[in-house]
Amino acid sequence: MVSIPVIDPAAFTFSARHAGVFMSPRKLILMGLSAFALVIIALITGLSASHQPRDAWPTTLELPSTRGLLHADTLSRGEAGHLSVMVPGFTHCPDICPLSLARLQMAWQRLDETSRAHLHPMFLTLDPARDTLPVLSRYLSAFSLPVTGLRLPSHDDTRLKEFTQRLGIQFQQRDPEQRHPPEHAQAQSSAGEADYMIDHSVAIFVIDEQGRLRDTLPLSQTPAQLADRLTFLLQSVAAAPSSDSVATVSTSADTNADASAMGGA
Repeated sequence: MVSIPVIDPAAFTFSARHAGVFMSPRKLILMGLSAFALVIIALITGLSASHQPRDAWPTTLELPSTRGLLHADTLSRGEAGHLSVMVPGFTHCPDICPLSLARLQMAWQRLDETSRAHLHPMFLTLDPARDTLPVLSRYLSAFSLPVTGLRLPSHDDTRLKEFTQRLGIQFQQRDPEQRHPPEHAQAQSSAGEADYMIDHSVAIFVIDEQGRLRDTLPLSQTPAQLADRLTFLLQSVAAAPSSDSVATVSTSADTNADASAMGGA
């Protein structure tokens, strides 16, 4: 079983350097034009991206608390020298979100086996109302990437807001008729009754095993640049002394209380 790092929002530090990265309209248009081709290339070339059995992907987790990740019945602190790489988004996004995952997948293919073993790709849905765990699983299975889909309960949006604010992820939901805000990435859902857009930060967020935000990688970087940066970050955390006093995890009582509160999410 893959060890999933505990992400403790209370341990995050926020600065302007870690603020959500938004794309200008011009860059967004250019990236949108290349998104489809890039995703297709990534899907075709990514079939041999890892030695892990393909049917083991993806994993999807409901987060009962923003204080930790629950894997089966065990809360697992992240292993020393490991990093989580998180992409925020939602499954109805037609361009930016699949482009982000495709970029991460292509960077993943450039990493050696040791580096891959120390990285945990994650996709955090910003649309838990529509992105149920089965929906997340179907969506993420299109990528040749051992990614974990993360979802917070849809009945309590304060938890998602707290979680994203600690990371510096910005997002907002709006009707498709509303004017596109400047300097924000736009993603429009598919047509239907629940037709709305979500503007959100466009970046790959790198988190260490103690729940600290290490870096935000802009989507404008090439897969080679992303792979080089991830390799550097892995070397940095491997060289740094570990501390057992930084990360905090939910107690059994906290977990049980939060799981009960999840109810009909």
